[in-house]
Amino acid sequence: MNKKNSWLGPKQLAVAVFCGILFLAYTCMNTGMTNTVLPAVCEMRGWAYENILPFMSYGGYIGAFGALFFAQVVLKKGPKFVMAVSLILAAVCIVLYGTTEHYPVFVVSVIGNRVFGVAYQATGATALLTNWFPRTKGIVLGWVTMGIILSDVIWSPYIPKAVAAFGLTPVFAVVGVGFVVLALITVFAVHNFPEECGCYPDNDPTGLEDLHANKNAMKNYKSSFTIGRLFRTPQVWQIGIGWGALWMIGVAFVSQLVKRCVSIGYDAPFAIQVLQVASVIGLFGSWLFGFLDQKLGTKKATMIFCISICALFVFGLFQPLSPVLVWISACGIMGCVGGICNLQPSMVGTVFGRWDFAAANRIITPIATIMMSSSFIIVSRCIKSPFGYNALYVCCAVIAAVIFFVVLTTKDKMIGATDAEVLGK
Repeated sequence: MNKKNSWLGPKQLAVAVFCGILFLAYTCMNTGMTNTVLPAVCEMRGWAYENILPFMSYGGYIGAFGALFFAQVVLKKGPKFVMAVSLILAAVCIVLYGTTEHYPVFVVSVIGNRVFGVAYQATGATALLTNWFPRTKGIVLGWVTMGIILSDVIWSPYIPKAVAAFGLTPVFAVVGVGFVVLALITVFAVHNFPEECGCYPDNDPTGLEDLHANKNAMKNYKSSFTIGRLFRTPQVWQIGIGWGALWMIGVAFVSQLVKRCVSIGYDAPFAIQVLQVASVIGLFGSWLFGFLDQKLGTKKATMIFCISICALFVFGLFQPLSPVLVWISACGIMGCVGGICNLQPSMVGTVFGRWDFAAANRIITPIATIMMSSSFIIVSRCIKSPFGYNALYVCCAVIAAVIFFVVLTTKDKMIGATDAEVLGK
């Protein structure tokens, strides 16, 4: 692909930035809450933080089963429809989160945020990106998933100050309106496929010159990967469980970093500063693993991820000895966290391609979401144990070591349909 046909055309850039915003929004409303808003809400209303935290996992489990439905809708109506509807429903949950004083309603809002987040981000946005960037997905996801890490740069440090200054209800009303705006942008400006607005996938016409034929093929294509066939495909389970587990330990780390630092004697402002700076490092990690994905392949990049994060969790056990160790372990792990967000969907694209991505993702996303969502239960159980946060770090290191061998045995040859097979070119 020459410079003229770089993937970074104006419309491609708009899609990438918009999906990055959705990744940011999802993370702010879920993982970003656990370090900041959720502890404050629990203290304000007399609820136990440790008892609320598992509902984040339960919401993820429900979202995982919901993803089966969402992915089916993506196949029928395209990612745009799923994204728009789920953003509206998420806005309702966000407003409830900031206004209700009733425990059951609050729990419903927590679960709803998780469920609809799976729809607009893990199901909708990733399918949209695969449609637009089938061949440059590694580097594109490396940039787009920076939105996930940005939540700890622009959300975690400042949202507590906003709530303190204006109150919980006004702040979350504004956030809810922001989600409605995102839904409207989706309706009026987003296209399911680049061909729908006169563009080429990856902004590269090579082998895809006939836009009209491509649009007809996309509308009529039926994946050979039925539910039954997917359940019999080993890569579905390996990617869902393996990459989902790596996502799980990343979320577990981010969700407890502030409280971990406080528990070993550091004050909250220092802990938030570490989270914010480490998140900037995470932006570099997101780009780095996207680069490694593009250069070495998703499988090798993930193996590097496993080795790195395992070692860093072991290193994190020594955080109480010095603030320097806190900085090193936190920045290193956040750099890895920035990578897993793009490695998981990229592996789906590597194995199944753009034509069968949505079909495969309707099973893989639920499995990965169940794994990732278990992070909050793991955190809750570990911090209640006699070993506290150290138990969590040991658990995460062991999981990373085990998943290394899962990744090692995963075949990364593409088994999905190619452009040549579908378009006859």
